[in-house]
Amino acid sequence: MGERRRNIIQDVIIWGPLIIKYECIAIALSALTAYMSMKYWMKNQIVVSKLIMEDIANVLFWAFLIWKFSVILFNPVSVLNNPYYLLYFTGGERGIWLAAIVVLCFLYIQSQRRTISFWLYAAVMTVGLFTYQFVYSLFPLLFNHPMQSRLYDLSQLFLAIVLLIWMYRTKERIGNPHVINQLILWYSMGQIFSGFLKGYSIAVFLGLSREQLFFLAITLCCWFFQNLSKERSLQES
Repeated sequence: MGERRRNIIQDVIIWGPLIIKYECIAIALSALTAYMSMKYWMKNQIVVSKLIMEDIANVLFWAFLIWKFSVILFNPVSVLNNPYYLLYFTGGERGIWLAAIVVLCFLYIQSQRRTISFWLYAAVMTVGLFTYQFVYSLFPLLFNHPMQSRLYDLSQLFLAIVLLIWMYRTKERIGNPHVINQLILWYSMGQIFSGFLKGYSIAVFLGLSREQLFFLAITLCCWFFQNLSKERSLQES
C-alpha cells in the first residue's frame, strides 16, 4: 500500500503491467462529472435536451481530435521527421484555442439550424466547463504538488464553484446578454488574478503574461459593453 501511495504521488499508478497516469484519471472523472452536470442543467428542457447534448457530444469529440492532431499544423517538421511524434504530443495551447473556435462555430450553426437559442447551448457548455475545471482542480491538491501550484489550483477551484453557484441562482435569466456579459466579466477578472499564482508565468507587458493580457482585453470589452448598454437604457428612459 505504501509503495502504491508513493507511485500515486509520482503522478502514476502502477497496477501489474499497467502504468496509468493520474492525469488521465483526472481528465476522465472530470469529463464524466461535467457531462452529468450538463444533463442536470437540462433536466427541465425535455424537448431540446437530447438535441443539445447530442450536438455537444459530437463537437467535443471532434474538438478532442483537433486538439490532439493540430500538432500537424503547428509543428509539421517534427511530425514528418518522426510520425510517432503524434502519439506523444498534442497541439498544446494553440490547439485548444483552435478547437474552441470550431466548437463555437459548430454550435452556432446548429443553433440556427435547429432554431434553438445559441445562449442555451452556451449556458450548457459553460456549466460543463466550470464543472470540469472544479473537479480537475481537486486532483493536484490531493497529490502533494508544490505550494505555488496548489494556490493556483485552489483559485481555479474557488472561481469555478462560485460561478457555478451564481449560474444556478440566475438560471432563469442566463439567456440574457447582460447576464452573460457579467459572467464573462467575472470569469476574466478571476483568471487575471489566478495568473499571479502561477509559478511558471512569463511577464510580457506590465507584469502580465500573455494569458492575463488576453483576459484583460476581454474584461475591458465587457466593461465597455456594460457601460454602453447602461447609456442606451438611460437614453431610452
